[in-house]
Amino acid sequence: MDEVKRALLFSQIKKVGATEGKPLRPQTQPVQGGQAGGTSFDEVLNQSEVQFSKHAEKRLQSRKIEISATERARLSEALGALQKKGAKDSLVLMGEMAFVVNVPSKTVVTAIMKEQMKEQIFTNIDSTMVVES
Repeated sequence: MDEVKRALLFSQIKKVGATEGKPLRPQTQPVQGGQAGGTSFDEVLNQSEVQFSKHAEKRLQSRKIEISATERARLSEALGALQKKGAKDSLVLMGEMAFVVNVPSKTVVTAIMKEQMKEQIFTNIDSTMVVES
């Protein structure tokens, strides 16, 4: 290693203080509600599952669309498969429902029922997936 690279490398190394008598990980005290500072379990769980944008939530309510836990799981699996294929914005057809989803953020952008799909145009999507219902 030449001297310039070596000097750059050593300039980026910071001295670590002694940990004698101190725990390696900081102890956190439970905060109100039983959470141990930081992200709650529900927040972590929600990050791994499909999310619904405010627009999608309004569409679900106004179109009286109810999504079961099983359908949510299938939608989440579909997002995983789409992500593996490199999809960004996709149309997911599942039974009588269709969802436009943003794959990287695992977010449903809008939802629509089959009877409302007549003469609808879905734009700004790069892929479509049909999920068995």
